[in-house]
Amino acid sequence: MNTPAMASPPSVSTGLPTATELNRFLSQIPSETSLAERVLLYELFKNSWDGEGKVVEIGPFLGGTTRAIAWGMQHNTNRQAVAAFYTFDRFSDYHTPETLRKMLEPMVQSKVFKAEEADSLCATGSFLALFKAIHEPHEYYQLMEIHDSPMPDLTDEVASSKALDCLAETKDLGAVFIDGCKSWASTYYAMKFLLPRTRLHAPVIFQDFGWYTCFWISSFVYALRDVLTYEKHADSTYVFRLTKAVSEAGIAKRFKPTPEAMGGVFFQQADDYLFTQCQARNDSRGALIARLHHIAALATTHRLDAAAKILKSINPYEYQAHVNLIQGCLKSPTYRPGGEPILWTDKN
Repeated sequence: MNTPAMASPPSVSTGLPTATELNRFLSQIPSETSLAERVLLYELFKNSWDGEGKVVEIGPFLGGTTRAIAWGMQHNTNRQAVAAFYTFDRFSDYHTPETLRKMLEPMVQSKVFKAEEADSLCATGSFLALFKAIHEPHEYYQLMEIHDSPMPDLTDEVASSKALDCLAETKDLGAVFIDGCKSWASTYYAMKFLLPRTRLHAPVIFQDFGWYTCFWISSFVYALRDVLTYEKHADSTYVFRLTKAVSEAGIAKRFKPTPEAMGGVFFQQADDYLFTQCQARNDSRGALIARLHHIAALATTHRLDAAAKILKSINPYEYQAHVNLIQGCLKSPTYRPGGEPILWTDKN
């Protein structure tokens, strides 16, 4: 197999990539995240991660964020020899082989893979071999431990899930990055499992905090607002710090197994609190997301009329930089577990 070409060698004088090299290398893998988000992850794990413990990633897909995190870890001068990077996903059934092959074409054009290699790697619904082929040729791969282990998507799957059991005895998670919690149940499961095992002051990063459909993420952050402190963000990726220890029981008490169990007042309070917090730091995207996540929560809990009323109250001219989020909400405010969109024409 071809050895994937790096963007260009790191700077000889420092051993670290130049800005151009960094951007090129982090842009090589097809990703739904922006370059700004991937650069944020790289810089955080190079400069702000303390270098200790296990780092956990949920939902890498082909690994655009995986590369950013792992390369940052590799270049962190405080990294301890026992530090490791655990990445979890359902490495199958995201896309058809044809769609996956089309997505991989830029890596063929840039000579990372030969066409026949790409054809072979995309021949089935599984992309685990492709994921390994993308990352294995690089030094940062030595830090990685890959788990084909999907999060539970439905409430009745949570109790029996063993998705994260390999970390059951861990007490020193050094960072958590969440991109693969695509439902309330998966967030409930992952956060209840991971946060009690995470060290104080470790970064807890949510890629979907700033995406209009994923109200379960901001709901969790609001429910645990005395535990998670905002640090920074880029586009849809928001970084928090774990500033207070929290138990599994403590999480379950504040973030219940279903959105219905939270009650409508909770989502109004979450909207008000997050909107105010985001406005105070001049985060227009976050302020809009507070409203759109309230809409998504109402739609999920069968209150489409109330959701529509809030949507009509949003002035798109105030959020021109994020009008795509409003347009997406106009089509469908969110989706059910499994990906089925909730439509405005659905019955309450």
